[in-house]
Amino acid sequence: MDITTYGVRSARYVVDRYHQFGLKGLQDGRRDNRGAPRVLTADEQQALAAQLHADVEQGVVWEGKRLQEWIKEQFGKEVYLGRTYEFMRAAGFSPQKPRPQHVKGDPEAKEAFKTKS
Repeated sequence: MDITTYGVRSARYVVDRYHQFGLKGLQDGRRDNRGAPRVLTADEQQALAAQLHADVEQGVVWEGKRLQEWIKEQFGKEVYLGRTYEFMRAAGFSPQKPRPQHVKGDPEAKEAFKTKS
């Protein structure tokens, strides 16, 4: 164990894999693992980007929750809220949400407060 720096449990695991699969069992299995499939296909991502770009032309600001609902309606896929932000960034947008306005806010006082440049 001192030669390989493996612990007893890890060394036994490697030996068992060798006995079970031969030299193939000693190879790094991560090379063949391509990961999970994509949530949206390339066509769906393009449709999403086109919709985002069309709406930004009209002044519509998308947020994650709205995008999540749109994906469900258009493609019938459930996605986590965090993934919607990834889709927005891939389309060239940043997730944004308009700042809340106070219900008792006075627009005239707000304009008067702004500094003139």
